[in-house]
Amino acid sequence: NIKSKNNKGIQKPDDYYIINSNTKFNTLESYKTARTNIMFSLPKSDKGKVVLITSSEPGEGKTTTSINLSLTFAQTGAKVLLIDCDLRKPRVHRYLKIEKSNGISNVLCGFIKLEDAIRHNVRDGLDCIPVGEIPPNPTELLASKEMSGILEKLSGEYDYIFIDTPPITTVTDAMVIAPSATGVLLVVKQNQSTYDMIDAAVEILKRSEIKILGFIMNCSEQDAAKYKYYSRKYQYSRGYNYAYRYMEEREQK
Repeated sequence: NIKSKNNKGIQKPDDYYIINSNTKFNTLESYKTARTNIMFSLPKSDKGKVVLITSSEPGEGKTTTSINLSLTFAQTGAKVLLIDCDLRKPRVHRYLKIEKSNGISNVLCGFIKLEDAIRHNVRDGLDCIPVGEIPPNPTELLASKEMSGILEKLSGEYDYIFIDTPPITTVTDAMVIAPSATGVLLVVKQNQSTYDMIDAAVEILKRSEIKILGFIMNCSEQDAAKYKYYSRKYQYSRGYNYAYRYMEEREQK
């Protein structure tokens, strides 16, 4: 069983940080707060909302955030789909304990039909499309008309689609999907993410003219909650001092 280390170097199972019936109350409430704010940040549409999730650099918790947000939205009774579009270092299949074969890359290459790639009800009403085989040309596949066509079709079948993508300052994969997304969430991590890296990520997103829905802070130590949400729209903190200080510093420059 593959395991990962937390900040203290203690071995934890891959799915340790995926929310479940034993998850602490503060963590669950933080995700619910994030869910509410994201819902209000999304524009009205007759079709499903496509939310792209990325980070400024590796190791900031974007995959666990993608899964947990998807699960939190599914708890409302909405029809929710999670797609693993990290075609370089995928982890969704590991955390959800499903096979990664016959996934999004296989659909994009025309090897299987879209409906054959969808895993139904992988957890608590959540559907998922895993990564599939790791391709030699991930950016080209994600930038293809096939990918935009897939998202167009799925947005007519699901209320919310969450897409896990690689870090935005490392490769351009997230940016080539961005035109098909309703908005993007940037995941940052306390005591790891730097102002410079967040700056760089925001500038990249601004150049794409995609709607930035807000920031998700992982491993917040302020009040024992592990996850915090910060909306750029309202310019204030929801228990997220790091984000508030960051924006305040930016305004003074």
